[in-house]
Amino acid sequence: MSSVKFFMIFVFLLSLSSSLFTFTIEAKPNYLNNVCSNNTFTRNSTYQSNLNLVLSSLASNTNGSDGFSNATAGQNPDRVYGLFQCRSDLNTTTCQDCVVYASAEVTQRCPTQKGNIIWYDECLLHYSDSNIFSTVTTNPSHSLMNTQSPTDPTRFDELVLGLMNESATLAANNTKRYATREGNFTTSETIYTLVQCTQDLSRDDCSRCLRQNAANLPNGKIGGRTYYPSCYCMYELFDFYNHNKTASPPPEPTTLSPPSPVTRPTGKRRISSSIIIAIVAPITVSAVLFVAGYCFLTRRAKKKHNSLSDKIDGAEDLLNYAWKHWRDGTPTQLLDSTLTDSYSRNEVIRCIHIGLLCVQEDPAARPTMATVVLMLNSYSVTLALPQQPAFFYGTRTDLGKQFTIGTDSNQSKSKSVPWSVDDSSITEVYPR
Repeated sequence: MSSVKFFMIFVFLLSLSSSLFTFTIEAKPNYLNNVCSNNTFTRNSTYQSNLNLVLSSLASNTNGSDGFSNATAGQNPDRVYGLFQCRSDLNTTTCQDCVVYASAEVTQRCPTQKGNIIWYDECLLHYSDSNIFSTVTTNPSHSLMNTQSPTDPTRFDELVLGLMNESATLAANNTKRYATREGNFTTSETIYTLVQCTQDLSRDDCSRCLRQNAANLPNGKIGGRTYYPSCYCMYELFDFYNHNKTASPPPEPTTLSPPSPVTRPTGKRRISSSIIIAIVAPITVSAVLFVAGYCFLTRRAKKKHNSLSDKIDGAEDLLNYAWKHWRDGTPTQLLDSTLTDSYSRNEVIRCIHIGLLCVQEDPAARPTMATVVLMLNSYSVTLALPQQPAFFYGTRTDLGKQFTIGTDSNQSKSKSVPWSVDDSSITEVYPR
């Protein structure tokens, strides 16, 4: 297949990304806290390249991930491990928006640190130079509390602890490692609890993490939350989660003998972190949009191509330009600046991801067009990591760089370094 055909496929996928997903509006997630590790790396190093690849992979794998995914790149001492976990009561789009935003913000908050954990209301994202998969990590931690006290603190704390223990048992036995419970404190006040572990933990590890977490919740307060890298627990006197997405069956309310009835303070219900206006076009409409977009982008590409060779070290066409940006973790630089914010970043990254799969050097590794159509229309398909494209022109340093990102323990058939999800149980400890 010639480089011209590669370019045509790439333009086709970019055209679909702008036509199918123009109407998706991303919302900024609610930032809580982050902690950077003490170990640092040098800018433009192999470690930074591996980190960029891990973050790009996590952002592109939010579709069909069921709220959790992990990835690793490189080999020691430059290996990077990364994962994200979304709250299971939130919809897929909210999860996508949170992870995509986190993957960009995390390197701004910790620009040269080898490890970082960042928490939002909607998701957490964690990466490290040590293996963090299938391992209980309780440090660092972050706690929040409502400063108001209940009318009967002792009874209130007993009920919270009981609900947390019930939730921990339910979550540990749920494949999503997630559960909610609620119980009546007074005739007019209900306590709502939510717990979650990262989905790579075993049943016993999840239960242990949640019970340790619950023991560190604030006492004598009407609301509290404690976040670990591997699990979190939260309770409030208002309904703060989405019941239609909860993993637990509706429980019978647990009632303690109430003191004199009190007036329940008015609280704000949680407002969804994203407002989505999605228009999904049929394949036939997509084809029409592609024809119009292709004609426009072809003319634009001819003009832009002449200036690319002066801007890209050693590159000679758009294909090389795209690969360099993917490798460096900046795939959205390929988009026309006139699009501004009228696109969904995670959808664009997925389309670029698919485009690079179509131009891999090994023809056997390229997906068929039927598979491409399936990838574009079904988010349950997990994408493989693209290999270096054919006809890649670069400096000797560029040609010596090979990266692999994956989520299982198989060996890559390319000349890239081996990768795996699990290695050995190493817990990275940060200062609290």
